[in-house]
Amino acid sequence: MNRIPLQNGNNMPLQAPLIPDPFVPYECPGNRSLNAICQGDPAILSQYLENTPFTLNGDRFLVYVSDFTNCRKAPFMDAGIVIPVRFGEREGGYFLFEYEDNDAAIAAGRDLWGYPKKFGTITLEEKDGGASARVVRHGVPLIAIDCRFDGTETEPLKTTPHLNIHIQPAPDGMILNKRVIARDTSPDFRLTSCRWGSAAVSLGSLPTDPIGPLGPVTVLAASYVVGDFFATEENGWGKTIADLVVNGVPATET
Repeated sequence: MNRIPLQNGNNMPLQAPLIPDPFVPYECPGNRSLNAICQGDPAILSQYLENTPFTLNGDRFLVYVSDFTNCRKAPFMDAGIVIPVRFGEREGGYFLFEYEDNDAAIAAGRDLWGYPKKFGTITLEEKDGGASARVVRHGVPLIAIDCRFDGTETEPLKTTPHLNIHIQPAPDGMILNKRVIARDTSPDFRLTSCRWGSAAVSLGSLPTDPIGPLGPVTVLAASYVVGDFFATEENGWGKTIADLVVNGVPATET
């Protein structure tokens, strides 16, 4: 009888872990991102933050699509909406919605660092003088970005470090642990090119993905960025910066 090639890992299934272990370090040469900087209604943006420990940091937000298919450890497409926030004296970006098309990448981001990843079908295409991107979930278009490289620029958004809420559910349906995790891989990114332009963004909704209230979207400018992404041992892991719930008890009561 042939012996089954079992693996050891830090996640399930134990016999053949979904997430490569260790997940860091990893890299993606030729990473491409289309980033639309949008202006929103602060009252609506603040509503999305009501059940978080974060406060809104301005009236702008990011809608992006990024191509990580050159990542050998877990190739994937990535997209999302990021809101600049404050947490105490810290400034960073909170991922309001995020989508990917590889279950290993989804599980890694959610389980390790608290990214709110869900499955979506994602495309990013460069064309003469511009780029376009789409995100579809359960057959419903959620994000569309169409950019024309005409040199339109705006002040970049501060969306790093990523400030995520990492939740570990308990087996009885309660929350076992809840924490704020900071993660910032930007110091290791090696820029190849960046083209700016004007863009149009449209947002859809599902009952489980209420993105539509952010629209209609005012786009200030968009950038198409190409470079080499690295998640290094130094910066690729996340760091817990605050415990909100510990062993089912709010941290203020421990």
